Amino acid sequence: MKRHLIPLILLLSGSTLFGAEAIAPVSGATDQAGHKDGTGGVARFNDPTGLARDAQGNLYICDARNHVIRKITPGGVVTTVAGQPGESGAVNGVGSAARFNFPADIAVAPGGVLYVADSGNHCIRAIAANGAVTTLAGDLGSADDVNLSYGAITSVPAQLDGRGTTARFNGPSGIAYAPAGHLYVSDTGNQIIRRVNLDGAVTTVAGKAGSWGSADGAGAEARFSSPMGLCVGTDGNVYIADSMNHAIRGMTPLGVVSTFAGSPLEAGFKTGLRLQARFLEPTDVIVHPEGGFIICESFGNALFRLSADGYVSLFAGDPQTGPKSLANPNSAACDPEGNVFVVDTFHQEVRLIIEKFSTSIERSGGTNLLTITWDSLPGRTYQLQILGDTGWVNAPPAPVLATAAETFVTFPMPLQKAGIYRILMLGF
Repeated sequence: MKRHLIPLILLLSGSTLFGAEAIAPVSGATDQAGHKDGTGGVARFNDPTGLARDAQGNLYICDARNHVIRKITPGGVVTTVAGQPGESGAVNGVGSAARFNFPADIAVAPGGVLYVADSGNHCIRAIAANGAVTTLAGDLGSADDVNLSYGAITSVPAQLDGRGTTARFNGPSGIAYAPAGHLYVSDTGNQIIRRVNLDGAVTTVAGKAGSWGSADGAGAEARFSSPMGLCVGTDGNVYIADSMNHAIRGMTPLGVVSTFAGSPLEAGFKTGLRLQARFLEPTDVIVHPEGGFIICESFGNALFRLSADGYVSLFAGDPQTGPKSLANPNSAACDPEGNVFVVDTFHQEVRLIIEKFSTSIERSGGTNLLTITWDSLPGRTYQLQILGDTGWVNAPPAPVLATAAETFVTFPMPLQKAGIYRILMLGF
């Protein structure tokens, strides 16, 4: 399956096709931190981290350094859902009256309720459809309840599990909704994986609080090292980006943990069969609709694709060249077609990676007409452009709204038979 950047650059000399990297902007402006609502490149973020997508195609982002939760509609319109930009705090309330403290990750329940791992407040928050923010579990703003020491000995509260405000977390940074109707949370500072029921009841599923390591095993026998993003696979197991163990761990619903990809014994950047592949600091893992997973390799500025047959390949970015196209991609979300949205944290953008984008060029009516066909996303509008002496300009065909997975434009053959064209997806 081909992957090309939109805009895709087409060279019509000899009908040869040329494509750039497989990444296009959705919202934000490269390397321009700030806070601003608006459409596409008008919007501004400040170290966006967690990302989730709902069934209607809306994206929700933890805009961490702005201490707010943002929304991007399918048309690319960015709004602030909850929190006050630039003001950290520990307050429940509606919309801008609420306060967060470096929210790290977000999940969407089928009914539209958002659940946030509010890392700096050491708790799990819920956001209703009307923007009302409540605390589901943990002691809101409970910095005094946790020990942030990472020395040889770490003390933890005697009571970690419990219901609502009686439970305790330590910098949770990963959250996922399970189809069975509960949440899984990476309690990063405590080095454990938690289950949070929607009534606020919290239990520890795997790992031992305050003890890090790389051991496989059941329940408290397992060890993690800064677990971060996680997801529930189609098999019902939980898959965890165990960042400082350089690995993806698998966990059954009963808490049996094994190493699924990578190796805690060796860091690096290597493709291959899943246990032979190597990662440095993976921060998120998400399910791909065609089977397998997408893995965010934050330190390596890349995304990897772990296919259903267990092979890890480079999906986007390049660990060898540094943050040229991606800079600390922290979290991702897939749409049903396999296209991937990613928060490009240090570039201050949300990006779209097109899974499938192939083209064809055909002459018809002798040599009088030219037809360009491309794979498209239904509901999105595309504009054909040509590179002229002063830059890119719109080609004669008007913008076309895609109604199917393949779209085309036909127009009279230009007098200049050779040219460089691109197909620009509008709206984002």
